[in-house]
Amino acid sequence: MKKKLPFLLEIIWLLVAIFSILFAIVRTYNFGFKENIMLYVVAMLACLMYGSRRYLRKTREGINQDRK
Repeated sequence: MKKKLPFLLEIIWLLVAIFSILFAIVRTYNFGFKENIMLYVVAMLACLMYGSRRYLRKTREGINQDRK
């Protein structure tokens, strides 16, 4: 379970990023960009969290691979 948790969290952040981007685009189409700036901020933060989780997981996998 310890190895699966970082991967699961990575997938969750990816899904949050995808859904928030899609929601922001739909809302922007309906209401305009100025009304939905925060949705794009949330999407950007979710993308950054996904990237950082992926980087940390790959780095830890590399360190563990070197130890074996």
